[in-house]
Amino acid sequence: MADTARIQTIVEAISRLSPAARRDLVRRLRVSGLLAPDELATDRQRLSVAPALGIPAPATRQPTPPHLVKPLPAPAEAPSATSSTVRLRMATRPAGGDAPAVSGRVVLGSPQHEEGAELDPHDMAPLPGRAPERPIVIALRSADTEARDGASGVYMLHWPGHRPQSVQVRFSGRPSLEQAHYEMLETALQAVMRRLRDSQADAATARLEIYLTSDQLIDELIGEEPVADARLMTQHDRVVDLLDRFDDWRLLRTGDPQAGAG
Repeated sequence: MADTARIQTIVEAISRLSPAARRDLVRRLRVSGLLAPDELATDRQRLSVAPALGIPAPATRQPTPPHLVKPLPAPAEAPSATSSTVRLRMATRPAGGDAPAVSGRVVLGSPQHEEGAELDPHDMAPLPGRAPERPIVIALRSADTEARDGASGVYMLHWPGHRPQSVQVRFSGRPSLEQAHYEMLETALQAVMRRLRDSQADAATARLEIYLTSDQLIDELIGEEPVADARLMTQHDRVVDLLDRFDDWRLLRTGDPQAGAG
């Protein structure tokens, strides 16, 4: 009875929040792992619970707590046809008088669907219109903003059932470390959106696990801290908007000795 009264108090408190505050609350609950995504019985382990087969659905399993996934290092072998793909996308100048934090970027090894790549035998091909069942993993790695040959950063993209891909992002100009982190994360999220769109999968069915080396970036994205650099407010809002297009996403802290402190 006491729990019921507490729940009712919480519901009444939430009902008084503004829509923006409710979205922020949901985002924090997701990041903390307290809000597990709803899973239909027929959306997971489809062969074992398919109603047409007349097999009874298994008992609901408890969600497992999040755990760190150590991204695999980039292979040292010569670049393949996929990793040699070079795309140039110039950042657009934001509205108003603010100068862009990064004037442009070149993406080396832009993540593409691997032709003829073999799926992991433990992975099933997703249903039409749906993303892979397992989370898509993005891991921001090193960011060198002081290199003589130009600032650059690296992130890893691990698409379920495929080999991890290492993607290098080169910046024109000298961005700060925080600017480079925002730029790499936005680039990675846009790459995931394009790949889902190319496979005609709805981003709202996809789950993300994002590993970051900056505590400051995590705090800014979940609303725990204000954006330290006012020039990044527009990009911060774009990144949050991209994240909210997915069914579920988690930001996890991981160490990288090559990256500076956030």
